[in-house]
Amino acid sequence: MTKKVIKESKQLAHPKIKFIFDFFILVGLALLVIKLGVLLLNKVTPLEITLYGGSFFWNFGSLFLMIAGGIGSSILKEKYKQD
Repeated sequence: MTKKVIKESKQLAHPKIKFIFDFFILVGLALLVIKLGVLLLNKVTPLEITLYGGSFFWNFGSLFLMIAGGIGSSILKEKYKQD
């Protein structure tokens, strides 16, 4: 019980940077959902929606953002302030 209280009372060393990496994960996920939604609409309906920015951005942009965000967030979640 005391170990749990001590662990919860620790503050992250860089909470703002961790938030930025978490934000990268969410942006990458949003890009992936948008891409899959547009692909689904193009297959199911007669709409021909084009994604601007090139295929490399839409194919790998979300992947890179989620990987970078996940690695950065996992590194920073273990770093606490030292008194």
